[in-house]
Amino acid sequence: MTGRLVTGLARLYFEISYGLLVGSSTGRRFLGLASFAGGPAVHGYLTADDLDALMATLRPASRDRLLDLGCGIGGAALEIHRRSGAGIVGVDASTRAVAEATARARRVGADDAVRFVVGDLAHPPAVDAAGACAIDSLMFLPDLAGVLRGICETLGAGRRVFATVLVAGPGGAERLAVAIAAAGLELEVLDDVTGALATTSCRRALTARALLRRPGDAPGDTIRGRAAMLLILLEETLVGRLVARGRLGRWRFVVRCAGRAPGMRGTGRDTPLAEPQEVAIERTAARTASSGG
Repeated sequence: MTGRLVTGLARLYFEISYGLLVGSSTGRRFLGLASFAGGPAVHGYLTADDLDALMATLRPASRDRLLDLGCGIGGAALEIHRRSGAGIVGVDASTRAVAEATARARRVGADDAVRFVVGDLAHPPAVDAAGACAIDSLMFLPDLAGVLRGICETLGAGRRVFATVLVAGPGGAERLAVAIAAAGLELEVLDDVTGALATTSCRRALTARALLRRPGDAPGDTIRGRAAMLLILLEETLVGRLVARGRLGRWRFVVRCAGRAPGMRGTGRDTPLAEPQEVAIERTAARTASSGG
């Protein structure tokens, strides 16, 4: 399956699923209940530890602006703003998600500081952002190295990208390290958080199953709500089985956007030559071993 086809199918899936979720009371209840305790409403696998790590890494302040790439319905962006006061520009390919995120920002009075746009995650708007986050969104795009380069071209040298991705198949850490090295970026953190993926996926499945027994009242809402919960159950059944068989993992990484290194040949672009792949893999393996991962 080609990268463009995967991206197209993912975009279609999210447009449909967001429409079902935000278009029914059952779906809206799911978005709130399936999150971790006290966490924001999200359609995905964001954890409390992800948010804490994001805040500690990017250290947003009230004077800063961050990019949220793959912002969905805006839960993470609004929570980052609530904790830090930072301005956020959320970018998503789904028009339904952006419309819902915008409405949520308006409801909590944050629409002056937090705004959402439909756009290309690999070429986000130039908004003088201090950093970027991408929660479980970059794996739907072909050529991760090219995507990271595009993000860093927008951010500028020295800025950080905090991301989580799902990786199918073996050798997730090594494959990510190779892609990051090919992008010419400095890998600062690479953590295996697959255990949290299994827990979150299970919670989402149990929540959807429980809501199937208590659909909305209106006939149209009942149909949309049941369709949304069945779609979630299908997704999480697949995720759960792949994780149990060791065929799907979730990784959290931090990269620093690099400028031109001393002694580099001029290329007309502020991008360094990639670190040799074997060095990146060796360095990543050492980090993983030392952290007990």
